[in-house]
Amino acid sequence: MSLTRRGKIVTAITLVVLLVGVPLVGGYLYLRSIGVYGSSSPGETVEVVIPKGSSAGTVGDVLEQSGVIKSSRGFRIAAFLNGGFEKVQAGRYQLATGLSAGDALDRLIAQGPEEEESFTVTFPEGSWLTDFARILARESDLDEERFLEIVTDGTVTSPLLPGDVETLEGLLFPSTYQVGLKETEEDVAEKLVREFEAQLDEVGFSDVEEQGVSRYEGVTIASMVEAEAKVDEERAKIARVIFNRLEEGMMLGIDATVSYALGEHKTSLTQSDLEVESPYNTRLVTGLPPTPIGAPGAEALDATAHPATGDWLYYVVSDCEGHHAFSESYDEFLQNKARYQSLECP
Repeated sequence: MSLTRRGKIVTAITLVVLLVGVPLVGGYLYLRSIGVYGSSSPGETVEVVIPKGSSAGTVGDVLEQSGVIKSSRGFRIAAFLNGGFEKVQAGRYQLATGLSAGDALDRLIAQGPEEEESFTVTFPEGSWLTDFARILARESDLDEERFLEIVTDGTVTSPLLPGDVETLEGLLFPSTYQVGLKETEEDVAEKLVREFEAQLDEVGFSDVEEQGVSRYEGVTIASMVEAEAKVDEERAKIARVIFNRLEEGMMLGIDATVSYALGEHKTSLTQSDLEVESPYNTRLVTGLPPTPIGAPGAEALDATAHPATGDWLYYVVSDCEGHHAFSESYDEFLQNKARYQSLECP
């Protein structure tokens, strides 16, 4: 029996629907099988921690491993289709198992973390403000330029600062900190300044005034001690050399101040480096630099507040491990220098 014209048209339409519809149905069933579609069947509650900076794939992996959803791939697809993933915050959550990917995403966005997570940041001794800003930005979501602005424009201040100084160079304590995800650049700066003040009290830094300098000037000296000392037990002797030179009206001649003037952490200096015109170049300018040249740690602060006893005016590296030879006369200094230069250090 032959089909009528109308029957042929109906048959053709049916074939088109089947050809297009079967893949669509198959795709839907697949998405349902991985939890993109379908209803949730909430089970037990589990704890889930979303790490800082997680992608949708990472969050999906965490949720799948915790039994919250069926498939990490399903979560990635739901995040793409539904949108809003950028609102998911790092932190700790309590979520039910057996959720669809869409429901899991919705609950992460709606609940927010129940406990604030933090990141760990370590600032080494001797760090400049530029180092603090760079390290903070590298280890967190905070902004490098914003932090640097805050610690140099008077937004955050310290009781140690003279009236004409706004920069907090040398007044942030170098250590390891836990910084909360909700803390701002200003919060971190305040934390580091307050810790520095606490450390000053801990080492009895007010004793430095017995050396004839203010506490701020003492911090400047401690920053040079931090930069120059390579061996712990020599810090107090280097501090004494600086105090002795100040009393004699001599130039301090500290290479670390030249590096600071150049704005580079240099391990060796050229003759042209040593001639840079800057108030920080203590090879050309008598007295202390205008500000500290880095962040002194507790040992350098203690050594400066309680310097060793001695009449030394000079010191120079004496061996390949970074020890120094200390001397009272320039002739002895030259002999010590020549002795070191004769060594073949790697």
